[in-house]
Amino acid sequence: MMVCADRALAEDAPPEPVRVQLSAVQQTTLSSGIAARINTLTVKEGDRVKQGATLLSFDCTMLKEKLNYASANEQAARKKLAVANRLDRLNSISVSDVEQARSAVSMAQAESGVNRAMLDRCVLKAPFSGRVTETLVRNWETVPEGKPLLTLYDDSAFELEMIVPSRWLRWLKAGTPFTVALDETGESYPAKIVRLSSAVDPVSQSVKVFGRIEEKGDGLLLPGMSGAAQFSLPADTAAQ
Repeated sequence: MMVCADRALAEDAPPEPVRVQLSAVQQTTLSSGIAARINTLTVKEGDRVKQGATLLSFDCTMLKEKLNYASANEQAARKKLAVANRLDRLNSISVSDVEQARSAVSMAQAESGVNRAMLDRCVLKAPFSGRVTETLVRNWETVPEGKPLLTLYDDSAFELEMIVPSRWLRWLKAGTPFTVALDETGESYPAKIVRLSSAVDPVSQSVKVFGRIEEKGDGLLLPGMSGAAQFSLPADTAAQ
């Protein structure tokens, strides 16, 4: 019985490499938070950027004027409230008038806050360090709110996606090491499984798994690269 079990496990060992595709662990498409004209697009496709670096800035002259107007209204409302408070101490003003003055200050503060928040969207900064994949706009272009502007990915960590036979789940788990050979670089890299899909495809009897290359690749790795992953049946499994 033990010999038969060993033979079955040996047949489960992957005879051929598995095709994989490389993707960045962290990637995003940045969109416009306001409707405005682009003043300066500071990056191009392929540029490497650091977290917090300015990628794009908008012409926000009108928003600045709105903030100035709102700030002036807030200052005027505060002065009226100060007068109302003095009159209240002298019992020379109604309670409702004091409450109205306080409400006017709160409304002015809210308006200033909204305009200040909108003004903060006039500069688009990199949320993380990485490389620009694509720029979707140009200088002086007027864009609506929500318009995709550029795509960015983190080039410090890459993920490998592959589909393997579901019977490999007998021995494949998070942490299982393997080697991946990428077609584009011609190099092999050590990698390991980081997570497995939560479902098996019953038709193809396969499951999607994800791995991660354990080194950065000296800047040679790019999203979309593909290659082959080679697994070895764990020794402790084969020995059962």
